[in-house]
Amino acid sequence: MTKKVKPFKKLPVWCVEWQDHSGDGGWVELKDLEEPPILCRTIGFKIAENETSIHLASTVTNDQGQGGNNEILKSCIVSEKVIRKSL
Repeated sequence: MTKKVKPFKKLPVWCVEWQDHSGDGGWVELKDLEEPPILCRTIGFKIAENETSIHLASTVTNDQGQGGNNEILKSCIVSEKVIRKSL
């Protein structure tokens, strides 16, 4: 007998542009602090959202698992766009 495969959960696919931030425990010069933040773009399945962040995953499985989670702070988001409502 063959095992029945569960369907994939329908999740929206998003593209989010956000400003990266970092810290440094070493010595820095004031001129280094004037560098603009790096702009990043992440595309993935939107698996969760709360008041402060959204989570995009690069991989989803048919048993409702997800991998490659990216947590993006909402305060760093420059733009966001739905690529596909569900897949």
